[in-house]
Amino acid sequence: MKINLLRRGLVVLVAGVVGAVALAGTSNAESAGRKPDVVAQWAAAWNGTDPQALARLFTHDATYTDYGVNKVSTGRDGVAAWKAGTDQLIADAHVTVKSSFRSGDRVAVESVYSGHIKGAPSAFAVPMSTVFELRGNLIRADRDYYSLSSLLAQSGLPADWTPPAG
Repeated sequence: MKINLLRRGLVVLVAGVVGAVALAGTSNAESAGRKPDVVAQWAAAWNGTDPQALARLFTHDATYTDYGVNKVSTGRDGVAAWKAGTDQLIADAHVTVKSSFRSGDRVAVESVYSGHIKGAPSAFAVPMSTVFELRGNLIRADRDYYSLSSLLAQSGLPADWTPPAG
Protein backbone atom coordinates (compact mmCIF):
# COMPACT_ATOMS: atom_id res chain seq x y z
CA MET A 1 0.00 0.00 0.00
CA LYS A 2 2.77 2.46 0.94
CA ILE A 3 4.62 1.67 -2.30
CA ASN A 4 1.51 2.34 -4.42
CA LEU A 5 0.94 5.68 -2.68
CA LEU A 6 4.61 6.54 -3.11
CA ARG A 7 4.48 5.62 -6.82
CA ARG A 8 1.27 7.58 -7.32
CA GLY A 9 2.80 10.59 -5.57
CA LEU A 10 5.94 10.30 -7.68
CA VAL A 11 3.88 10.06 -10.89
CA VAL A 12 1.88 13.15 -9.90
CA LEU A 13 5.07 15.03 -9.01
CA VAL A 14 6.80 14.11 -12.29
CA ALA A 15 3.67 14.96 -14.30
CA GLY A 16 3.47 18.33 -12.54
CA VAL A 17 7.12 19.13 -13.21
CA VAL A 18 6.84 18.08 -16.87
CA GLY A 19 3.71 20.17 -17.25
CA ALA A 20 5.32 23.19 -15.61
CA VAL A 21 8.41 22.88 -17.82
CA ALA A 22 6.22 22.57 -20.92
CA LEU A 23 4.21 25.63 -19.93
CA ALA A 24 7.33 27.62 -19.06
CA GLY A 25 8.85 26.64 -22.38
CA THR A 26 5.75 27.81 -24.21
CA SER A 27 5.21 31.04 -22.32
CA ASN A 28 8.89 31.94 -22.28
CA ALA A 29 9.74 30.83 -25.82
CA GLU A 30 9.63 34.38 -27.09
CA SER A 31 11.92 35.67 -24.35
CA ALA A 32 14.31 32.73 -24.60
CA GLY A 33 15.27 33.14 -28.22
CA ARG A 34 13.47 35.99 -29.90
CA LYS A 35 11.48 39.11 -29.25
CA PRO A 36 7.69 38.90 -29.24
CA ASP A 37 6.59 39.76 -32.81
CA VAL A 38 4.84 42.95 -31.70
CA VAL A 39 8.10 44.24 -30.18
CA ALA A 40 10.05 43.77 -33.41
CA GLN A 41 7.24 45.42 -35.39
CA TRP A 42 7.00 48.33 -32.92
CA ALA A 43 10.76 48.97 -33.00
CA ALA A 44 10.84 48.76 -36.81
CA ALA A 45 7.95 51.23 -37.05
CA TRP A 46 9.62 53.67 -34.63
CA ASN A 47 12.87 53.37 -36.58
CA GLY A 48 11.08 53.92 -39.89
CA THR A 49 9.68 57.08 -41.41
CA ASP A 50 5.98 56.21 -41.85
CA PRO A 51 3.82 57.27 -38.89
CA GLN A 52 0.99 55.06 -40.19
CA ALA A 53 3.21 51.97 -39.88
CA LEU A 54 3.32 52.57 -36.13
CA ALA A 55 -0.39 53.45 -35.93
CA ARG A 56 -1.40 50.17 -37.62
CA LEU A 57 0.05 48.23 -34.68
CA PHE A 58 -2.52 49.81 -32.33
CA THR A 59 -6.24 49.29 -31.72
CA HIS A 60 -8.57 52.05 -32.87
CA ASP A 61 -9.09 53.12 -29.22
CA ALA A 62 -5.49 52.73 -28.05
CA THR A 63 -3.62 55.02 -25.68
CA TYR A 64 0.07 55.83 -26.04
CA THR A 65 1.50 57.38 -22.90
CA ASP A 66 4.97 58.94 -22.91
CA TYR A 67 5.76 59.47 -19.23
CA GLY A 68 9.02 61.24 -20.08
CA VAL A 69 7.08 64.26 -21.32
CA ASN A 70 3.74 63.42 -19.67
CA LYS A 71 1.83 63.17 -22.95
CA VAL A 72 -1.05 60.83 -23.80
CA SER A 73 -2.06 60.19 -27.41
CA THR A 74 -5.28 58.37 -28.19
CA GLY A 75 -6.41 56.26 -31.12
CA ARG A 76 -4.49 55.43 -34.25
CA ASP A 77 -4.59 59.05 -35.41
CA GLY A 78 -3.07 60.16 -32.10
CA VAL A 79 -0.32 57.54 -32.35
CA ALA A 80 0.48 58.58 -35.94
CA ALA A 81 0.54 62.26 -34.91
CA TRP A 82 2.86 61.43 -31.97
CA LYS A 83 5.28 59.62 -34.28
CA ALA A 84 5.17 62.43 -36.87
CA GLY A 85 5.77 65.07 -34.18
CA THR A 86 8.65 63.08 -32.72
CA ASP A 87 10.24 62.78 -36.17
CA GLN A 88 9.88 66.55 -36.69
CA LEU A 89 11.57 67.31 -33.36
CA ILE A 90 14.17 64.54 -33.15
CA ALA A 91 16.53 63.65 -35.99
CA ASP A 92 17.30 59.95 -36.23
CA ALA A 93 14.88 58.97 -33.44
CA HIS A 94 15.69 55.33 -32.83
CA VAL A 95 14.68 52.50 -30.50
CA THR A 96 17.18 49.70 -29.87
CA VAL A 97 15.53 46.77 -28.11
CA LYS A 98 17.77 45.12 -25.50
CA SER A 99 15.30 42.57 -24.12
CA SER A 100 11.61 41.82 -23.90
CA PHE A 101 9.16 39.28 -22.60
CA ARG A 102 5.47 38.54 -22.78
CA SER A 103 3.15 37.34 -20.08
CA GLY A 104 -0.42 36.90 -21.21
CA ASP A 105 -1.64 40.14 -22.78
CA ARG A 106 1.25 42.20 -21.41
CA VAL A 107 4.68 42.78 -22.93
CA ALA A 108 7.65 44.46 -21.26
CA VAL A 109 10.46 45.95 -23.33
CA GLU A 110 13.87 47.21 -22.23
CA SER A 111 15.45 49.46 -24.85
CA VAL A 112 17.64 52.45 -25.59
CA TYR A 113 15.90 55.53 -27.00
CA SER A 114 18.26 57.70 -29.01
CA GLY A 115 18.34 60.59 -31.43
CA HIS A 116 19.32 64.22 -31.75
CA ILE A 117 16.89 66.99 -30.84
CA LYS A 118 17.05 69.41 -33.74
CA GLY A 119 19.08 72.46 -32.68
CA ALA A 120 20.56 70.76 -29.60
CA PRO A 121 24.36 70.60 -29.26
CA SER A 122 24.54 66.81 -28.78
CA ALA A 123 22.72 63.57 -29.43
CA PHE A 124 21.17 61.47 -26.65
CA ALA A 125 20.83 57.78 -25.83
CA VAL A 126 18.80 56.97 -22.71
CA PRO A 127 17.48 53.72 -21.25
CA MET A 128 13.75 53.25 -21.75
CA SER A 129 11.21 50.73 -20.52
CA THR A 130 7.93 50.17 -22.30
CA VAL A 131 4.89 48.18 -21.26
CA PHE A 132 2.27 47.10 -23.80
CA GLU A 133 -1.22 45.84 -23.10
CA LEU A 134 -2.44 43.83 -26.07
CA ARG A 135 -5.87 43.10 -27.45
CA GLY A 136 -5.38 40.19 -29.80
CA ASN A 137 -2.32 41.02 -31.89
CA LEU A 138 -2.69 44.79 -31.51
CA ILE A 139 -1.43 47.20 -28.86
CA ARG A 140 -4.26 48.60 -26.73
CA ALA A 141 -1.98 50.61 -24.46
CA ASP A 142 1.68 51.63 -24.65
CA ARG A 143 3.46 53.22 -21.71
CA ASP A 144 7.01 54.54 -22.23
CA TYR A 145 9.21 55.31 -19.22
CA TYR A 146 12.54 57.18 -19.50
CA SER A 147 14.33 60.07 -17.83
CA LEU A 148 13.63 63.37 -19.59
CA SER A 149 16.26 65.07 -17.41
CA SER A 150 18.91 62.59 -18.65
CA LEU A 151 17.77 63.07 -22.24
CA LEU A 152 18.01 66.86 -21.95
CA ALA A 153 21.36 66.76 -20.12
CA GLN A 154 22.88 64.47 -22.77
CA SER A 155 21.48 66.76 -25.47
CA GLY A 156 23.17 69.77 -23.87
CA LEU A 157 19.84 71.46 -23.16
CA PRO A 158 18.71 73.07 -19.90
CA ALA A 159 16.41 71.12 -17.59
CA ASP A 160 13.55 73.57 -18.24
CA TRP A 161 13.82 73.33 -22.06
CA THR A 162 10.56 72.94 -23.96
CA PRO A 163 10.10 72.28 -27.66
CA PRO A 164 9.47 75.29 -29.85
CA ALA A 165 5.80 75.99 -30.62
CA GLY A 166 4.47 74.86 -33.97
